[in-house]
Amino acid sequence: MKGKCKIIFVVEQQGGFDIFSPVISGIKKDKKFLYILFSDNQRIYDQAREQKIKYSRLVGPSISKLKEIIQKENPDIVFTDTSEKEFGLSIDKKFINIAKELRKPTISIVDSWMSYRERFGKKLEYLPNKIFVIDEKMEDDLHKIGIPKDKVEITGSPRFDKFSEIKNTKKTKNLIIFNSQPIPKKEKLNEVKIFRDIVKALEKIHPKKKIIITFHPTREIDKKDRNKYDNIIENSQLTITKAGKDEETDKLNRKAELVMGIHSIALFDASLIKKRVLSYQPGKNIKDDKLQSNKYGWSVPVYKKENLVKKIKSLYAKKVPVGKKQRSKYILNNSTQKVIKKL
Repeated sequence: MKGKCKIIFVVEQQGGFDIFSPVISGIKKDKKFLYILFSDNQRIYDQAREQKIKYSRLVGPSISKLKEIIQKENPDIVFTDTSEKEFGLSIDKKFINIAKELRKPTISIVDSWMSYRERFGKKLEYLPNKIFVIDEKMEDDLHKIGIPKDKVEITGSPRFDKFSEIKNTKKTKNLIIFNSQPIPKKEKLNEVKIFRDIVKALEKIHPKKKIIITFHPTREIDKKDRNKYDNIIENSQLTITKAGKDEETDKLNRKAELVMGIHSIALFDASLIKKRVLSYQPGKNIKDDKLQSNKYGWSVPVYKKENLVKKIKSLYAKKVPVGKKQRSKYILNNSTQKVIKKL
């Protein structure tokens, strides 16, 4: 592309910002690019400001306002994350549809192996011109739901590049991190019940352990979300605390002896830095398991409540599986530069 390439980055959720941040950092050094980031999420703005990323704040923008923004900015590319919010409500979906109407090239990137229909619509009505994906598994998943092969390109995830620099992580004795996440009712899982089962199991075998609960940075920010475990905390013999709103899950996971949760991408992250990771998804099985690290054998899945104690014991008894070749595929992929080269 001749001349300068102007990109509008559209971010709905934390995972999207984690991907776009290294990409923006890379293009800031290249005079070929101009950019601006748009979001309607206050946390994203705060992080953008800290990282000196050029951004513009959206507060309940109408369709006509978003259309006006695209016409004014006149971008060469509209580049969005892909939100799992209800169909048609998220800012990324609105930008995709308006950009397509205005005949502006669109790209979206997928940050985890789940909720594809929610990201692109029941009838795939929010498809961009191109979709960047993490690996062959994700590429195949998208083909299976009807997305044409020529729309999908494997770039890897820029958010994983940072893990290549992490050699050793200092553990805090007896520290366990529980990565919370809000689970949609249709999944037939409940994060509060799941955490209660985990606490009961730990009380039986490791009553001196300390648990810190981390919350999803953009989907568990309300007081109600952060207080949903309070009854369990108050009635447990374990020391259980909640991470502060400004404490980063990634940094807390690095300190842990054991990282636990359901199927959050934070568990996959923890497995990339060779942490002991347990994923508890009662009622599920390996076929419908959404956590890719479970399928690689990097993390330990538990699908039955009665197996929790046994699996936790086995995690502490064994060495963490290395899977060096497979991990390299994600963290030594130079994904940031691969994305930039395709812009």
